[in-house]
Amino acid sequence: MPKFVLLADPDHYSPCTQNMLVDLEFRDYWLHHFLSHFDLIARLAIETYGEQARPAAAAAKQALADELRQFRDNPARLGELDLEVLGRIRQDILQTHHIPDPFKAMKDRENTAMLGLYPQVIGALDQYHRTDAEMLLLLIEGVFAGNIFDLGASATAGRFSNESPDFIKIRADLAHSRPWLVDDFEQFSSRLLHGPKHKKSLFFLDNAGSDAILGVMPLVRWLASRGIQTLLLANEEPALNDLTYSELCALLPRLAAVDAVLRDLLRAGMIVPVSSGGRTPLIDLRHVSTGCNAVAAGADLLFLEGMGRGLESNFNSRFTVDTVKLCMIKEPIIAQRHHGQVFDVMLRFDAAPTAPVR
Repeated sequence: MPKFVLLADPDHYSPCTQNMLVDLEFRDYWLHHFLSHFDLIARLAIETYGEQARPAAAAAKQALADELRQFRDNPARLGELDLEVLGRIRQDILQTHHIPDPFKAMKDRENTAMLGLYPQVIGALDQYHRTDAEMLLLLIEGVFAGNIFDLGASATAGRFSNESPDFIKIRADLAHSRPWLVDDFEQFSSRLLHGPKHKKSLFFLDNAGSDAILGVMPLVRWLASRGIQTLLLANEEPALNDLTYSELCALLPRLAAVDAVLRDLLRAGMIVPVSSGGRTPLIDLRHVSTGCNAVAAGADLLFLEGMGRGLESNFNSRFTVDTVKLCMIKEPIIAQRHHGQVFDVMLRFDAAPTAPVR
């Protein structure tokens, strides 16, 4: 798989912000988390695949425990160790034990529940007669609110495996939370609304449920209505409760059936689903699909949404186009490392370089 063509310095690109070979605290935290979190994965595997999956889930947890023990004994045994490496190993183990998508039933249930709320959210936005800047702020707050549906993070995994997030309340609570932990909203708003018009954006999606449906889709719908073609990039293979490309393709017609504006934008090719080629909750842009690079041609705006995609990986990565990284933080050690608290939100905006980056 090729490197992402919008990387400003592909030869020196490294996706993860923390190197567990040298960061002992970070390594110990995540080795413990991956093993304890697998209890939730096992429970959801049985929910998805039935009681017959119980022995496979137990065997998969043992296989993961063995891998993690080897990392404790010899952290450098693969030459590198970070969250992307651990995510790949976990997914390989699930595949080997024939439970590739233990979150499938949960994602389907949440997608259906949020589809029921989508017309209400869109209807209220369409009646929101404020300035463009105020509308953009509300839409960004919606992305943050939707991003709380994260079954891979300590603060939210247990809670939202049993109940849906209250999107309206969470978004309302965010309305008076500025300044955010990282708050480049004014710079982003000024560039988007008053700078040279963007023509094409790429949006790397994160989670299913409220994240994609109530958070991302209203923003994407608004961007496309303003004439910015938006390519929605989703993982090719399952990873936690991330929305996959096949699920995205199945979801868009269901949304279009209750949203005439979205239907027309899809028909006009202003919103297009694309596989990123990914298979973990992070993004390693050294390996993307050829389709991802093909649609990146001519892009001038990039969104990396979610804690895994825009903070745990790629937070300091540089690109050749205007770039927005936005998420809600749901992991204590990540909040600590960025001098914040769990449920803080961040929007980082990096303008396209005016000269080649070396």
